[in-house]
This record gives sequence, structure tokens and C-alpha cells, in this order.
Amino acid sequence: MKPVNAPYQLSLAKSSHQYSHLQQFIQDQYLHEFNATIPHFLPVLLGLYRADGQLVSACGLNPAHLNNLYLEHYLDAPIEQVVANQHGIDMDRSQIIEIGNFAAVEAGASRIMFAALCLLLRKSHLDYVAFTGTNKIRNIFQRLHINPVELSPALPERLGEDANAWGEYYRNHPLVMIGDVNAGYQTLCENSLLFSLFGAVPSLFSETVRTSA
Repeated sequence: MKPVNAPYQLSLAKSSHQYSHLQQFIQDQYLHEFNATIPHFLPVLLGLYRADGQLVSACGLNPAHLNNLYLEHYLDAPIEQVVANQHGIDMDRSQIIEIGNFAAVEAGASRIMFAALCLLLRKSHLDYVAFTGTNKIRNIFQRLHINPVELSPALPERLGEDANAWGEYYRNHPLVMIGDVNAGYQTLCENSLLFSLFGAVPSLFSETVRTSA
């Protein structure tokens, strides 16, 4: 049973104002942590809010069947081909979504956000989540007992001019990774109480959300 007054709420940006607010939050966090100026935001942004309305985490989403993935800059082929070649798993782009622009005020909020994303993606019938994970992000997954697989190092030279905007980000050894949403959901059900922190989560494809131009 979901709590009536949930401690946290996941919300998709549905207006230009909401989208800009999340952009600024993400930019501020990246400037503080990496001295980075984000050159590209993913088309859908969402935020995690405490019950008092305080924004504690945000990230971007990019469905692979609608767009090229930003992280595919780091790969030598489309992500579904890389996964098939490296791990023998056949998947369609309609099953994959990219998470990026991830920002949080502290590690605890990051773990809560990942649990919320797991609920959102499962509700939206997405099977695989792709992301570029720094040392910190990989440590968060480890603490949650979730084990995504590595596809490639994320090398700045693959970005061209964009690389100059990312500050010290690449000193954190980012890797392109992909994880199984349903396996992550099952692991969190068995090992965590994080799902009890949320009320109803939105569905990614059943609501009108604000996307970048």
C-alpha cells in the first residue's frame, strides 16, 4: 500500500517554467561538483520533491526509439548492436531509455531517485536503462545491490567540442552502462524499503510532458 502522505513525489516537467527550473537545478549541481556547463539536456526532465516541496534530485530521460542517445557518442554502433555483440542479448530500441543529467543534493537523495526511476520505467513498460555512470553513480548502484553491465568507457574525445564544457567530469572515470529495469525492481523489492517512500508515480508516455526543442 502506498502512503497517503508520501515523503517524496516524482514529477515530470509539464511546462516551460518547470523544465527551466529543473535545468537550473541540474546545472547548479554540475557546476558545483565538476565545474561543468552542461551543453545538452535530455528531452524529458523530471524532479524528485520532498513533501515540503523542496527539490532534492533531478534527471533527464531520452527514449531510444524516439531519438539518438547522447551516450551513443561513446559507442561504435547503436546501443542495441553493442549489447548484442558484447552480451548476446537481443533488444529493440523501444525497450531502452537513456538517463542522463543526473543531479542530487546528496547521496541519500540519489538512492531515493533511482528507486523512483525504477518504478517509473517499469510502469512505462521500459525494460532497459542506459546511462553514463561515474564512480559515484556506480557506488550508488552497488549500495542498492543493482548490477548494470559495462559497455564502454566514456571518452571525452568522442564528443568533439562538447567535451570542453564538462569540466572535471571525466576525471571521475565514467562508463557507459546498461541495466535491466525488472531485475532492478525485483532486487529493490527484496532488499530495500525505498519503494514505501512514494505515492503514485507518473507514467512516462500517458502524460503530456515538456520536452526540449
